Amino acid sequence: MKKLTTASIALVCVATFLIAAQAVTSKNIVGYNKTVLNSGLQLLGMSFIKTNATPETIFGDRLPVGSKVYLYNGDGYSIAEYTENFSGDLFWSGSFEIGQGVAYWVEVPAGTMTNLISGEVETADAVTNTVVPALQLFAFPYPVEMKVEDLGFTPTVGDKIYYYNETGGYNISEYTKNFSGDLFWSNSETMIPVGMGFWYESHASSNTVWIAKRPFSVD
Repeated sequence: MKKLTTASIALVCVATFLIAAQAVTSKNIVGYNKTVLNSGLQLLGMSFIKTNATPETIFGDRLPVGSKVYLYNGDGYSIAEYTENFSGDLFWSGSFEIGQGVAYWVEVPAGTMTNLISGEVETADAVTNTVVPALQLFAFPYPVEMKVEDLGFTPTVGDKIYYYNETGGYNISEYTKNFSGDLFWSNSETMIPVGMGFWYESHASSNTVWIAKRPFSVD
């Protein structure tokens, strides 16, 4: 297991991609993640505990005018757009909160930029989410990249994970059974990077529970 050490008083900022590789002495662990945003759609995810995580507080004025954030609500999308009024004032046209472990789409009309997201790192032993028998957007609730097979779902045969890749398509992993009756995830080595989201398609007959376990130790 990866290891994070905890003392009683220090507060340390840690690059999320280093969390898996180094020991950190901290009472509260604050992480950050740098994401390169290219023109077009990208599927991001919130891996931190972040108060009031809205499009405005996440992206501020760092995206070009016309950029949009889409939050899936089960039936459609809540949309916030970075826009300009007649006076030339720039603002986000919509506001909604993006919770820990939630994925969301970002659409950038042109250009390439780097965005920095920071927040408190979850230190609980596990984070529990409800999985509905349909499509749902998730992000791993700890800032550590994970293989599909290590995410911790309790899948039903036929369940699928769709990871949106840089080419504009999906890497698809399916929970399936071979001729010997062994159950496994296809493409199980697919990595979900820190700060990225994925679709989960459940074929269960009712709601199930996803228990995402903390993949590092905190002493």
